[in-house]
Amino acid sequence: MKFLQIEVNNQNYLINTDQVLELIHYEEPMPTAYYSEYIEGIISHKEKVIPIFSIRKLLDFASYKEEQLSFMEKVEGQHIAWVKEFEIALETGKKFTKTLDSHECDLGVWIDQTLACLRCNNHGFVNIMREELIECHDALHNNGKKFLEDVQQEDINAHIKEIHKNANNTIKGLKSLEVNIDKLISAFEQIVLMNIDGKEIGIIVDRIDKTHDLDEKEFFISRNNMSKTSKYLQFIDYYDIEGTLMFSMKFTEDFKSLLHESNE
Repeated sequence: MKFLQIEVNNQNYLINTDQVLELIHYEEPMPTAYYSEYIEGIISHKEKVIPIFSIRKLLDFASYKEEQLSFMEKVEGQHIAWVKEFEIALETGKKFTKTLDSHECDLGVWIDQTLACLRCNNHGFVNIMREELIECHDALHNNGKKFLEDVQQEDINAHIKEIHKNANNTIKGLKSLEVNIDKLISAFEQIVLMNIDGKEIGIIVDRIDKTHDLDEKEFFISRNNMSKTSKYLQFIDYYDIEGTLMFSMKFTEDFKSLLHESNE
């Protein structure tokens, strides 16, 4: 039995490919007034109007956009705290406890992961990262390391001024990413077109990976739902595939009822 591996909120799930019609790039759904709260809107695809559901909403997760904006707010605060501790360390000689490696802080890890995932310059987001953020973020950490390794009392004020400039540019770069957050969303999110109970729908997921040939583990007959948060998606069983935990899942009868209500 073939399953398609998808990623949602950093967790991997498996859906039966028998229901999958097509995989398409993300396009922003058009708003519509008469669908349920779980629907992002509609798209026109091959002369058909397709309702687009958010799998994050079905699983009671924050949206990908909300998650990324929250992360950017968090790392902005982290770098403000980084600068304050750096000033104290430079002026007093107190040990500096935060990372001096730009690839090890939360923002640096996110930058590296994002560049690795995008590979190509989807929607110009890579250019924005490189032009607005990466260079000044690297300079902040690299200068911090250099200044701490060679502390000259007469240079302290100049060093602090330079660090503030690097930090301000880093935060400015983060603000630029926030303004362009929709480019990131379009670069990452994808849509799985499916036929559920005779209805053609689209499901927005964070990422589509690959298919796996697996045993069905009572996929069709199971009534035991391992999900504790969603009445619309039933987690059936789990698989350990090359060290990655994945849950097979299917849509419940409640979801099928939701589909029919949305079309009334």
